[in-house]
Amino acid sequence: MGSVSRSGRHWEAVSPALGFALDNDSLPVRREQLRMRMETYPVLVLSQLLVQPLFVWLLWRETLATGLLLWLASSFALHAVELAKWARHRHRLHSLADCRDWHLHFTFFALASGLLWGMAAVWFFPPDLITEGLMICVLLGLLAGSISMNPVHPPSAVAYALGILVPLVLRVWSAHGASQQVLAGLLLVFGLVILLAERILSRNFLHSILQQFEIRELLQQVEVQKLVSDAAKARLERINAEMRVHEGKLERMVRERTALLSQRSREVELTRDAAILALTTLAKTRDNETGSHILRTQNFMRLLAQVLQKHPRFRDFLSNDNVELLYKLAPLHDVGKVGIPDHILHKPGKLNSEEFEVMKSHAILGGNAISAAERELSLNNHFLRVARQIAVGHHEKWDGSGYPYGLRGEDIPIPARLMALADVYDALTSARVYKPALPHPQVVDIIARERGAHFDPDVVEAFLQVKDQFAAIAERFRDPLQAAAI
Repeated sequence: MGSVSRSGRHWEAVSPALGFALDNDSLPVRREQLRMRMETYPVLVLSQLLVQPLFVWLLWRETLATGLLLWLASSFALHAVELAKWARHRHRLHSLADCRDWHLHFTFFALASGLLWGMAAVWFFPPDLITEGLMICVLLGLLAGSISMNPVHPPSAVAYALGILVPLVLRVWSAHGASQQVLAGLLLVFGLVILLAERILSRNFLHSILQQFEIRELLQQVEVQKLVSDAAKARLERINAEMRVHEGKLERMVRERTALLSQRSREVELTRDAAILALTTLAKTRDNETGSHILRTQNFMRLLAQVLQKHPRFRDFLSNDNVELLYKLAPLHDVGKVGIPDHILHKPGKLNSEEFEVMKSHAILGGNAISAAERELSLNNHFLRVARQIAVGHHEKWDGSGYPYGLRGEDIPIPARLMALADVYDALTSARVYKPALPHPQVVDIIARERGAHFDPDVVEAFLQVKDQFAAIAERFRDPLQAAAI
């Protein structure tokens, strides 16, 4: 089968009307052509046997009956020999020699049968025009029928056509009349058209056979692939069976490891929350004014973060996990105040410039404390990094006028930007020993004026959307000393 595909171009290029290449490469397709002709051969022969008596009847009164009967007997004898060979050897198409034998047999007998018709046209050519036309129509019909019914073996079709056409054209031409010469020319043109049609039909038929072989070859490949696939499937089923033996044990191990991992994750989370609580408590012990400041600022922080979650500038960072992380870490924004001297931290009045410079250092102190934890633990931990950003950067300003580093705009980390607004709002709305609490509307106006100066404009916009909720949080967690100004 593979040799047919590889050598197809070599012998498919041979014109079907001019040859019938037979070699080892082309043998499978040529065998198929001869087999198909073998199946239709009795029909072709019997159609000849039926037409010949009609031909004799047509010319019975126009020529000698003896000659017609002799011609009919010769034709019947020829076809009898053909049918006898067909009946005896029709299954012998196995070898290259068998195919060559049948090829020559079909070609020879097709030529002999055609010549019988052609010689009949020469010997029995009728004198009157009507009978002459009828005889020519019969012969042309035989030509057309042979071409249309016999595309599987081009040499037979060509030999049969030439056997009829050449004697007929010569006989019509020899009549020496102008009309006969024109008719001979028309017959010659018709013969050329017939041969061209035979060429096209044979080529198309050959292509259809080639497609059949390609389909068979493809089916064989598919079958081979199916066998390979079935073998792989069987191996996979065996492996799956072996894996199922250990499936119960693996499932138990996975459940145990998952439970252990969940327990350890919970322990880590509790440890982290305990550390935050411890640091927050430490800050409370050092700063008497803190009070509910921590509760308010962490709720402000979460509210702002939730509003900004869908904002294009913030949504990548403000995942649900990070929003909750900001809520938990907000209390650490003033953890650096543990390093501020008591006479400054607890001063009942407003700080002078030198004292304020010392107070400003709480941002650096808080950041350094968290950085020391990172270095000691050798961690690049997201939790510690965000905590450090809040502690160090919550006094930075959008226009770069803040402290401790004077960061500007996008250089200020997002957690610090949110913490800055939450811390300022709480500081302005809370009463201290050195200042009264400002009313909520006034604080809203102050923050709005600081858009693009102290605060990120988009953070201010988020605050303005939820300013009433800020007021509710401030009222809910109000210090006992706080004036009722909100």
